[in-house]
Amino acid sequence: MLRAIKVTAIVTTLLISTSAYAQLKIIKFGVKGGTNYPQEGLSLNDINGIVNNQTFNIDNIQTVYSDGFNAGLIARVSLPLIPVYAHGEALYTEFKETIQATGGDAFNVESTIERIDFPISAGAKLGPGFAGLGATPSIPLSNASDLWTPTEEANFAWGWHIHAGVKLWRLLGEVKYESGFGFMSGNFDQNIGGNDYTIDLDKRRSQVIVSVAYFFK
Repeated sequence: MLRAIKVTAIVTTLLISTSAYAQLKIIKFGVKGGTNYPQEGLSLNDINGIVNNQTFNIDNIQTVYSDGFNAGLIARVSLPLIPVYAHGEALYTEFKETIQATGGDAFNVESTIERIDFPISAGAKLGPGFAGLGATPSIPLSNASDLWTPTEEANFAWGWHIHAGVKLWRLLGEVKYESGFGFMSGNFDQNIGGNDYTIDLDKRRSQVIVSVAYFFK
């Protein structure tokens, strides 16, 4: 009888401990996806690279973007009773960019940006809401772009971001603004008006990202 009581007590304790751990689980894993909205406009590096010390006869230079998408995994660390969090992600990101120049030496360069982003974020919680900031290292992938050739490959780059959102149950909604301070491409050659020019473009575009995540048990 005493042994049965002891076994029952041990099993009950284990069940309570397991339940408590499930309630206080600090690491959650999930899937995440959303839409990327790259911001229009050439960066200062772009303009300097195209115009400086060149003999272009160009009236206007502009960039045209198509909205892209991102999809991947997320892991979130949230401590009980402490209103802070951290999460890391691994996301495939893709969007299209076209660089257009009009005038005597008009040209049109199309690019599909494909990369793996690894956003790392930390911030504070207030009820279901949260806000924070972090870094976004990225690894570019081979793609169908006029910017890349077998001998010209994009480089690893770092970006930064700020974000805010809401987490309810297993769902997380987030709005993020991302920019960068690293180059996503090296030089590439462009024939303009019968002349070959080398242009160096900063491919780390600022963008607004809207996404949703779902966490598993």
